[in-house]
Amino acid sequence: MLFYIVGLPGSGKTAVGKILKEDFGYEVIDLDDILKVEFKKSFSRILRDNGFSAIRAFEGKILKRFRKYNDKIVVTLGTLANLELFNGKIIYIKTPKERYLQRIGKISKKLRFAEEVYESVHNTFSQKADLVISPENKTKFEIAKIIDDFYRKNRNN
Repeated sequence: MLFYIVGLPGSGKTAVGKILKEDFGYEVIDLDDILKVEFKKSFSRILRDNGFSAIRAFEGKILKRFRKYNDKIVVTLGTLANLELFNGKIIYIKTPKERYLQRIGKISKKLRFAEEVYESVHNTFSQKADLVISPENKTKFEIAKIIDDFYRKNRNN
C-alpha cells in the first residue's frame, strides 16, 4: 500500500518527507524532486511560467508511474486533479490559510484565485484524507512521528 502526503505549498510536505526518509528509514518518493529533475525548474518557477495545469498534468503522469509500488510514502505536489490515482492512504498536512496566501502571493498576484484554490483544496483534502494533521505547535519531526505511527497501524490494511 502507498501512503500519500498531501497539502498546499508551504505545508511542510517535503521537510516531513525528508525526516521520514532520513530519520525513520522509509522509502519516500517526493514528486517535487522528480519535478525539478524532469523540468529543470522549481515548483514555483513552473507555476509562474506554465500555470497549475502543467503541475497537475505532471503529477498525474508521475502518480500513474508509481501506482504499482507498495510500502512507500509519496509526497505529492498537492493538486486535486489526480485524487482518483491515489491507491492507498491519504495524509493531509493542513496549512493555515494566512501562511498559504503569504507564500503563494510571492509567486502569483492573483490573490483572489489563491483564496479559491485554498478553500477548494482544503475542503477536499479534509474530507478525503485518512489522517489530517494540523501543524500548529508541532515540529516537523513531531509531524513525521504522527505519520510513522499512522503508517505502522495501517500498512497491512
